[in-house]
Amino acid sequence: MITLDLPEVLEQHFWDVVRHSYHGDLQAAMVAFLELHEKYGWKEQFVRDVKSIREEVHRKGDIKEKDIEDAIKNIEDYRKTQCTRFFVL
Repeated sequence: MITLDLPEVLEQHFWDVVRHSYHGDLQAAMVAFLELHEKYGWKEQFVRDVKSIREEVHRKGDIKEKDIEDAIKNIEDYRKTQCTRFFVL
């Protein structure tokens, strides 16, 4: 069995979602959650990395904001291409 360490309100909401959206099938709910995490989890890490890099760059003052924006766009474009290739294969 899965142990949840959530505030009571969130745990109740979780179980409500499992009951109503997944007809009580906890395994299906967890599979859906893990698939979403695999698909979108990298974006959360990317946002944290960009924030950290921006703070360091601003602290040092060596790189222009335009250069940062261009680098971010290049990474996003690359990720979109990789994700598209993965689903096409």
